[in-house]
Amino acid sequence: MNYILKNSRVYSVDTGEFSDRDLYITDGRISDRAGPESLTMDLSGKFIYPGFVDSHAHLIGTGLEKMAVDLRNCRSMEDLRSRLQIESHLVRARGWDQETLGFLPERRILDRITSQPAVLVRRCGHVATVNSAVIDRFSLEALDGLDETDIETGVIKERALERLNSIVKLAPEEVEEAIRRGSVEFLKYGVTCVHSDDLHGMELETLVESLKRIDNIRVFEKIAVERPDQLSMVSMARNGETRFFKVIAAKIYLDGSLGARTAAMKEPYSDSPRETGVLYMDCETLKSIVERADREGIQLCIHVIGDRSLEEALKAFHGSRALELKHRLIHVQIASPEEIHRIADLGLTASIQPVFFDSDAHIAPGRFGEARIKNAYPFRRMRDAGIRMALSTDSPVESPSVLPNLVSADRFFQRRDSLEMYTKAGYCLANREERGSLLPGDEADFFVSSVNLLDGMGEAESEITFVDGKIVYHTANRQLYTK
Repeated sequence: MNYILKNSRVYSVDTGEFSDRDLYITDGRISDRAGPESLTMDLSGKFIYPGFVDSHAHLIGTGLEKMAVDLRNCRSMEDLRSRLQIESHLVRARGWDQETLGFLPERRILDRITSQPAVLVRRCGHVATVNSAVIDRFSLEALDGLDETDIETGVIKERALERLNSIVKLAPEEVEEAIRRGSVEFLKYGVTCVHSDDLHGMELETLVESLKRIDNIRVFEKIAVERPDQLSMVSMARNGETRFFKVIAAKIYLDGSLGARTAAMKEPYSDSPRETGVLYMDCETLKSIVERADREGIQLCIHVIGDRSLEEALKAFHGSRALELKHRLIHVQIASPEEIHRIADLGLTASIQPVFFDSDAHIAPGRFGEARIKNAYPFRRMRDAGIRMALSTDSPVESPSVLPNLVSADRFFQRRDSLEMYTKAGYCLANREERGSLLPGDEADFFVSSVNLLDGMGEAESEITFVDGKIVYHTANRQLYTK
């Protein structure tokens, strides 16, 4: 189907301005004239934006959250009990926050609530709690990485949680449904491309076979690895690439999350002096992965939240092909001026989440303390240093909604700059041709909105989202189009 979109205001990332013009879509691309048998749509002055690129999220995780019991904003024992009263062979829930809930939903509490096997994942995705039914059913006493205290409390963190996910595997049909639901969540906000990290709780073959079927959103996949030899999985996954599914990088988790106090810090957490977080690997191990990735021309994306993990990453990237391959840091929630200078000198890029500034506002001062908080969320200083950055939400940690992230980013950037970091920069960090102005020849990935995103606040869903010249989302019936 070809289209003519009349009476529209088309945004250009290059100029930072709107132009009043008609937009022609022919054979999946923007064209300079109407194609044969074009369908005309009168937009009555609505805005057209290039499709947004979420430079770090979890497509399947976003869908799984929609399939799980929602524990966001759960504030009491009674509320938790009410939400968990469902019949299932395995109750999956996500979104709790001990600061909001008022307590840690550990094993003894869950045992009083439900006798069904239940896994409750914290909103950050780095910690879960389980009841006795899960411990017994899956013989977690023998799970590597858990000690007696972990079993007693039912609290499972980081690598141990990854191992639990590998035991409680997702069925292929669950993965398919998660992709379908996750796609809707991004498309309804005008996100037409996701840098995704999904190799959790499934085999590589299952992941690739599922992503190969996508034809309504562009997925730039990052394959999670822990050792140099696992980089071979990147090449294996690339054998399944399609026009919509590309494998762009390997992903390495170097530490955990701020909320769970598993982000690796040089000094103890100010609100928990016995804890310094979790460092997944030392500099030497990471360096061996970097060296092999450099030899094979593979981009690395490193999860770093705490200042200790950042330091280890910077040492490992010294002398690497970071500038050429666009090796990337993900999160960077704290960095000193000296560390920012080193990031820039190494040529590293970054995927950042400005919305974390607001969602962490109730915990960050306590976690970091007065001395360190001045170096937290250093995004403006990073941009001033010349570091190429792209915006992201880390969904389902945060909603994939674009506008709240843009509003949070207003603390650090001009809105025009944020829109560039949500479009062109997302392609740049994936080593792809930058685009964002909907010029003739460009792929027809864009969305229609009634909101002026140069000054909009609150929420703003897409009214119509196009990918590859096809309507894939329309608010008229909240339907996902795949043909």
